Amino acid sequence: MVKKMEKIRLEKQGRILIPKGVREKLGVRAGEEMSIQVERRGIVLRAFKSPKDFSAELKGCVKESRIDPLTLKKIWEM
Repeated sequence: MVKKMEKIRLEKQGRILIPKGVREKLGVRAGEEMSIQVERRGIVLRAFKSPKDFSAELKGCVKESRIDPLTLKKIWEM
């Protein structure tokens, strides 16, 4: 799957503007937290979900499962 690269500019204060289409695709809005990870070739930004929010979103998704939602979150982030 080929993903479209977007060009952005780093401001003097170190801020970047995430394009509207990307924000919409991630479902993030102004004021929401994101996580940032430094990798060998750059950085990765992800919409941040607290364990509580993540568990609430999973509730009812996996019927009769014995897996802990936090364990599932760790697997999903790999």
